[in-house]
Amino acid sequence: MNKFLACITALRKPGWYLYILVGAIIFAGLGLAGGYNYLLFHSIAEIFSIIVAFSIFVVAWNARQFLDNSYFIFIGIAFLFVGVVDLAHTLVYPAMGVLPGYGTNEAAQLWLVARYIQSLSLLLAPLFIGRRLRVNWLSLGYGVATALLLVSIFYWRNFPVCFVEGVGLTIFKIISEYVISLLLLGAIFTMLQKRREFDTNVLRFLFAAIIVTIASELAFTLYQSPYGLPNLIGHFLKIVAFYLIYKAIIEIGLVKPYNLLFRNLKQSEEQYRDLYQEAPNAYLSCGVDGLVKRANRSAVELLGYMGDELVGWPVADLYADTPNGKAKAQAIFQRFLAGEEIRDEELEMRRADGGRVWVNLSVRPIRDKEGNVIASRSEIVDITKHKKLDQLKDDFIGLVSHELRSPLTVIMGALNTVLSEGANLSEEETHQLLKDAALESETLSHLLGNLLELSRAQAERLILHAEAIDVERVVQEAVEGVKRQSSAHQFVVSAPQKLPPVYADPLRLERILYNLLENAVKYSPQGGEIKVSVRPNKDELVIGVSDRGVGISPADQAKLFTPFQRLEESRLGGTRGVGLGLLVCQRLVEAHGGRIWVESKPGRGSTFFFALPLNQQQQPA
Repeated sequence: MNKFLACITALRKPGWYLYILVGAIIFAGLGLAGGYNYLLFHSIAEIFSIIVAFSIFVVAWNARQFLDNSYFIFIGIAFLFVGVVDLAHTLVYPAMGVLPGYGTNEAAQLWLVARYIQSLSLLLAPLFIGRRLRVNWLSLGYGVATALLLVSIFYWRNFPVCFVEGVGLTIFKIISEYVISLLLLGAIFTMLQKRREFDTNVLRFLFAAIIVTIASELAFTLYQSPYGLPNLIGHFLKIVAFYLIYKAIIEIGLVKPYNLLFRNLKQSEEQYRDLYQEAPNAYLSCGVDGLVKRANRSAVELLGYMGDELVGWPVADLYADTPNGKAKAQAIFQRFLAGEEIRDEELEMRRADGGRVWVNLSVRPIRDKEGNVIASRSEIVDITKHKKLDQLKDDFIGLVSHELRSPLTVIMGALNTVLSEGANLSEEETHQLLKDAALESETLSHLLGNLLELSRAQAERLILHAEAIDVERVVQEAVEGVKRQSSAHQFVVSAPQKLPPVYADPLRLERILYNLLENAVKYSPQGGEIKVSVRPNKDELVIGVSDRGVGISPADQAKLFTPFQRLEESRLGGTRGVGLGLLVCQRLVEAHGGRIWVESKPGRGSTFFFALPLNQQQQPA
């Protein structure tokens, strides 16, 4: 019902009325011409088809350098010879008087020759799609074949008889019409196999033309006289068929050339447009006026705009007001105008929300035929994460260098003083210098140990040497190690008298506790209490390290276990540290199959908890 209503709606358009009216007038005129003088009607019908055939050849031949679909070149050459044979058929038609001595039989023979050429060409042409077509050889082949057939009719007279005066059509003529119809059906099949190479409208018109041609051929199996009704109907159908071919190739080919002459190019352009739009990298195209002409989806999303907002935008305004932003982009634009191809330039761009992104920019100039730069295509790769990582690495190297230098300075200073001034130092002074060197050596060793542990974890080479251990003993050893570094704090260990055994790596467990205790010392006031609690909880053993410091804000808690992070209070207060301790703790706890977390409120101190599984032997990580 919906399709029926759509058809009725289409028929109501003014254009359809005009088409129907003109068509009705033309067919009425042809009918009157046929009734008045059949020869006049026949000449009009044949001349129309001849003009269409020659026009197809002219369009195809002159567009052969641009046609990327060899089907239409093949058909164009074929229809040249179809038109030539149809012209001969028209001239020898009975009572024309142009070529005396020839009559209905020769006209029927020429009709068959033209239809065989037409049907075979329609059948074979789709098979040449995508193949290189040698048009000169093809034209020569058609010319030789057509010439031989014409000679066989007019000179040798050995072409099979098609019409006998007083009897009618011969069996050869009738069978040939059926063979031609089968060839035309085969043409529909071969075109269906290659339907993706045709515009939909072109394919529909060609199918319709072939079907009407088959009907015409069947009509020509019925006439007994060249002036009879079946002959009249057959020529009416031929007019319709050639009109449909005209619609498919001439009208669409000229009015909408992309539908025919450049269909594959159009498809390639559409595929390119899709690839351009959906490319993972951002692409911007701009003219020499510095305005954005096109922007793909990745560019729009990267810079935070919507739809086509970027089109018409001054490209310089998309860069941040920094030396590595707008100033550098303007210098690159001048290089582009000079015709230089730019590769891998790092710049800062400005997002619609005011934020910034780092990008890797490559610009390729687009030139006209004279070599002048007319536009550019820029590929933009988001490298914000890489830049942040590079900055993070630089900060880390600087921080580690400082943290390594500090204990080394103390160690070297103490040892050099003992070596150079030992005779003038008291025993107590010498002992204190060596003690300072030993403590700083321990600090240095711990720092290097954390770096090694993190490196192993990142490389997935962290191997645990787990065994059943006495957790309380390990806790006490870690506390004693930290006490040597800071004797100004109060350390309290709270644990039940009997603890269940834990299967863990004792050295890694001590490192976890040492890192947490060292953090507690850094963020606790002088003389403050640091408490270590140990308690079983179902199938876990939970260990907590508490301090009486300023606490940790929710914002800082969110980034505690990320690399090289230090709390705001530590940066402002000048607290030493690389920011690796908690990350190492997390990696080691998780390698044991455990978990780690923090509970803290600003101004009320913090407690870092970690839980290890009980009664479970862990496999090496």
